[in-house]
Amino acid sequence: MATLAEVQAKLDSYGLGFLFDLFKTKISPDENVAGIDENKIVELIQQDPATKQAYDDRFSGNALRVANGFKPLPASEYIAAEKQYTDTLRATGLPVGFYDTKADLAKFIGSDLSRVELENRVVGGYRAAQSADAATKAALQELYGITENDLAAYYLDPTRATDVMNRKKDAALFTRQVTSAQIAGQAQSQAGMGLTATDAEALAAQGVNMASARQGFSDIAQQRELYGTTTAEAASGETGITTTEQIGAALGTNAAAAQRVAARRRKRTAAFEAGGSLATTQQGVTGLKTVGQ
Repeated sequence: MATLAEVQAKLDSYGLGFLFDLFKTKISPDENVAGIDENKIVELIQQDPATKQAYDDRFSGNALRVANGFKPLPASEYIAAEKQYTDTLRATGLPVGFYDTKADLAKFIGSDLSRVELENRVVGGYRAAQSADAATKAALQELYGITENDLAAYYLDPTRATDVMNRKKDAALFTRQVTSAQIAGQAQSQAGMGLTATDAEALAAQGVNMASARQGFSDIAQQRELYGTTTAEAASGETGITTTEQIGAALGTNAAAAQRVAARRRKRTAAFEAGGSLATTQQGVTGLKTVGQ
């Protein structure tokens, strides 16, 4: 160090610039400022309980290191380690604020976590996110604005991920949203149906999951002709089975709708067995048409 201004700059780099006025009182009038290096700064800080506590709080990872059997790091090495961790996290695209607070970094430093180990954790989270169902990821983005980076953060730490994305501090909420997105994703991919977040969440609340959604929406796609009305049915006042009814019947969440779909199926089967045929137009099969229609 050559000047008090440089001492101030060094304290600022530690995040302890507010200690400068107190620090100046520790320098004797005849002391050569030029001889005050980093070690001397720390030595002087440690002499006063107030400044020592501020220093120890700032570099709290060192206490963890000692407890774990590691040597404490000099301030410059500690700060370099913090930068290495944050650079790794940012390079992999994790949301700002996730695993990069001073407390988080102190835990990494305290456990002597290497950059390679941190990268492995992050990569593991990304692999989990990247292997997630594509339709689910698309629905998460569409319904909730949740990106693949957010999903990776969730796999690394569900509770922290919900904090970062400004949702309730409740991992269960994120889990429900993932389930809802799985349902909405299957609705789109299996049946071309777009569900709102409210619709998907209501189904999730009724116990629908990804597997049952896949089967249910696949069933809807395979029996679309059942939901419209034949000429005779329309003439007799019957109406088409609504989308809401189709979903409720296929997913087992609406008993009345399931009964209506079953009744129509039985009626058409009976008519077919009695000699009916499928009515066909230029657009293709439109429904059941009984003999004589």
